[in-house]
Amino acid sequence: MRAARRPFRPSWLLVWVLAGCGAERPPAPKLEERPAAEGAVASAVYDPKAPAVLTYAGERGRFADTHDPSAVPEAARGFVRVTLLDGKAPPPGMVWVANLREPTQEGTYRLEPVPREMFEELALGQGLASKVELPEGLEPPEQPADTGQIVVYKTSWCGVCKKLEAYLRRKGVEYVAKDIEADRGAAAELAAKLAEHGARGGSVPVIDVRGELIVGFDRARLERLLSDAPEAGPSPAPSTVPNTGASKEP
Repeated sequence: MRAARRPFRPSWLLVWVLAGCGAERPPAPKLEERPAAEGAVASAVYDPKAPAVLTYAGERGRFADTHDPSAVPEAARGFVRVTLLDGKAPPPGMVWVANLREPTQEGTYRLEPVPREMFEELALGQGLASKVELPEGLEPPEQPADTGQIVVYKTSWCGVCKKLEAYLRRKGVEYVAKDIEADRGAAAELAAKLAEHGARGGSVPVIDVRGELIVGFDRARLERLLSDAPEAGPSPAPSTVPNTGASKEP
């Protein structure tokens, strides 16, 4: 006579194995989040009626925030960071920017992503500058020989100048920096160059790219000039140290 079969009861070892295998599977939400990160939104739209924070480059290169698009100065309207308080987030490591000079037919603005760490350089590089007054009674300097160097005329407080210098250092460009407030000779030199080129003064930075003068941090024009110009020889002054003692005030 056969012995009656005992009902199957999983041992504690089998239960542990089955439970352990199930725990190693990635949870469903994480699997669903991965495609969303890879296919992040590459553009969006800003409606001025929707809540948002607008960040723009202000006077002396300082950045300011506002909720009102009409409060953004005209000089800075071409490149404004838009933080949507109730809308699509930009791709990781990016921020939304808009050109407030170009609304759509619906009155909205198209948003494009730019790297977060590049926003300030790109915003100031739209040709922005800081107002400054050259001192009176400057004596025109003797015509200096063309050294083939890049010269940045600046002031110590100018935020646009600082961002320009950071850009040049990052690009590995050798240049000479001259503070027109600390160095009267540099101010006279700048005034002479502005007059020679028929350029408008009253602001810094002014960049002399081997004879080509740029007033303001015009990043696009500077890129073109740097790519077209031949490589310069060694600079007599370190590019990262402002040259404030080349000429002494009489």
